[in-house]
Amino acid sequence: MRKPPRRSVVVFGFSLGILLSSVTRAHDLWLVPDAPVVAGRPLNVRANSGMNFPISVHAPDPATFVRRIVVTPASDHGELEAAGQEGDSGLLRFKPTDRGVYVVAVETRPRLIELSAEQFNEYLVADGLPHIYRLRVQEKSLDQPARERYTKSPKLLIQVGRGGEGDASRVVGLPLEIVPLRSPFRLRAGDTLAVRVLFAGKPLADANLGWDLPDDGDAPSGTVRTNSRGEALVPIARVGLMTIRLTHMTRPKADDFEWESFWTTLTFRIEEQNE
Repeated sequence: MRKPPRRSVVVFGFSLGILLSSVTRAHDLWLVPDAPVVAGRPLNVRANSGMNFPISVHAPDPATFVRRIVVTPASDHGELEAAGQEGDSGLLRFKPTDRGVYVVAVETRPRLIELSAEQFNEYLVADGLPHIYRLRVQEKSLDQPARERYTKSPKLLIQVGRGGEGDASRVVGLPLEIVPLRSPFRLRAGDTLAVRVLFAGKPLADANLGWDLPDDGDAPSGTVRTNSRGEALVPIARVGLMTIRLTHMTRPKADDFEWESFWTTLTFRIEEQNE
């Protein structure tokens, strides 16, 4: 099932002090490694923001991320450097020293957005959040605008060389996290990848996962909902880059916002030699 394009929203700073004059669209955030990936050489990881994976239309500033994480094959925490911006990409950098699986993740600073009633309702439908839409129907508040806080926490899995140690299923403690239940680097095109979604460290049932492949446009290649254990099967269609994405929303009713959303992606590469 494919969803309609995500709609435009008006973005505020976290303090809500100044309304920005520009109108922006709701974008996913992906971590995409430069190639080749070689042990012993510094590696650039691009923080790309957009709707058409992995093309970036805006360069985030990695220095503003509240968390930057890299876990080595030996389960050590390495240094993930904020390396500025290049074109439409934010740059992160680290040096993989050994063969194996590395887990890279970041968490953005919370921001606030304000949407009209129509924008918010369309956004709920487009991003697979029917429970929030139904709640607004029940409360007869579909004609009410919404003020929402959001945080993005993308994750990247990297295989350096062949073999080696590392755990692709490692949980790194993101607010919303997609965890593969096996290594995607052992899969071929035509296989499926079992994943579990965690929200605040607990399995999240009925979450609307989407997956994106390069050149497939700004709607997901497909979607699936998690079961009662927060698990789902995602098909591996072809070799190359792939991302799995999710938005989850809660209703904290804070003083300066009523809704809170959490965005995440999990990106990895299926290599040609796996076919």
